[in-house]
Amino acid sequence: MKILVAVKQVPDPNAIRFDGSGAFAASTPRVINEYDGYALEEAIKTKEAGKADEVVVLCVGTTKARDAIQRGLAMGADRGILVQASESDLTSLTVASIIASEARDGDYGLIFVGQESSDGGTGNTGPQLAALLNMPLISNVVQFDLDGGKLTLQREVEDGRHIVEVTPPAVICALTGLNEPRSPSLKGIMAARKKPIEEKSVGGYDTPETQTEWGRLYSEQRTVQATIIQGDDAEAAAKQVVELLKERKLI
Repeated sequence: MKILVAVKQVPDPNAIRFDGSGAFAASTPRVINEYDGYALEEAIKTKEAGKADEVVVLCVGTTKARDAIQRGLAMGADRGILVQASESDLTSLTVASIIASEARDGDYGLIFVGQESSDGGTGNTGPQLAALLNMPLISNVVQFDLDGGKLTLQREVEDGRHIVEVTPPAVICALTGLNEPRSPSLKGIMAARKKPIEEKSVGGYDTPETQTEWGRLYSEQRTVQATIIQGDDAEAAAKQVVELLKERKLI
């Protein structure tokens, strides 16, 4: 069985910078989306346990997104696919359509994605991908077990955990608590340099025409009203405060 892991390169939440227009500054460092790291780690662990033959890491993004794939390869993935696109092209449905196309062509048994991305936070890609592939979707996954060709998963829900059993193929949305992603070793980093990364263009895929517009970032303006009670007589001032509170029906 082959596993496809879709990752996204996002602005580093610990070093975000904005430009004058409210967009992320070009100097903002980029990292693998946190939830995608859990997805990648679980896929690699599954292969190391002898339950998968290959782990492929896919990223849709600018040329800088190659760094995200390199990190996945250094962690233990076998090969990478970079679909180059401008950030303006990257609606969740466009990304889901590209992942779905690769999943069909590659005949993958499992497709891992993060529950959501730290920059968009919509959580749309996983459900859209499952719908396009007509596969079961298991979201909020915090425990994963593959045994005898059958998946037993635990989902985190509002009042506890929900156990799900499903037979692959399936789309898995990884959540915090699923595992602890490893840091690439020096040996892994060196090995990653020899692993193949196939580069493609977003124009080579049949993607829907969609458009998402984001409003500018702004700080909410707040106004504060106050009444200043002056005078040296503390008792008189206290009476004024009480009368004011009664007038405003606060006491």
